[in-house]
Amino acid sequence: MPPLFKCSMCGECCRLSPISILPHEEVILRELSRILGVNIELSPGYTVYDSVSCVNIAFSFVLHLNKKSTCPFLVNNKCSIHYIYKPYICRSFPYIPRHVKYSIDDVNKYITATADYGLSLACRIVKRDREILEKYSRHSILSHYLRDEYLASVEAENIRLLLLYLLSVLWREGIIDIRPSVPSARVVGLYEFLRRYFPELPSRLNIDNILVKVRKWSKNY
Repeated sequence: MPPLFKCSMCGECCRLSPISILPHEEVILRELSRILGVNIELSPGYTVYDSVSCVNIAFSFVLHLNKKSTCPFLVNNKCSIHYIYKPYICRSFPYIPRHVKYSIDDVNKYITATADYGLSLACRIVKRDREILEKYSRHSILSHYLRDEYLASVEAENIRLLLLYLLSVLWREGIIDIRPSVPSARVVGLYEFLRRYFPELPSRLNIDNILVKVRKWSKNY
């Protein structure tokens, strides 16, 4: 069996590039930034337009690096929110989505996504283990070497697909009408958009408990 991946806490992954997050994570990170007094810049990723509510709906967001070219939550080379909430892409690193393709079926009114994950050679541990890993199958690497990281990626994609499925339900029921993105329209995150129609969604995604944890933690911060 291949060795187990163990993060060296070098912080290099916190400096590589802007960080892609799921739409519900935008809500969590904004709350954390408010509590910590950290300035963050978030911009929408892939968007579509709902001609009924006249808004663009963001399927993802990008957390930009700060002026020091690091994640704004990186403090003294450590993640300041590590034990509170880590975005899925951080949990799955170095197993990350290289590309996410959204498929929109206008006939059947269905939206889905496929993510192409790969092992990041930007990680110094992966570079160190590369020669050893080449001896093993993809299954062995994912089920053993990257066990926790792989599970995080699966959970992330399940959430992505759930949110897109719920949006598709609204589309098929005629509540919304999905069109190509309109540059001048206001942007709303997919999670925030869906909450109006699916009030159980925060509990379903455990957002309620996460935000309670965040606020309890803030009292001792």
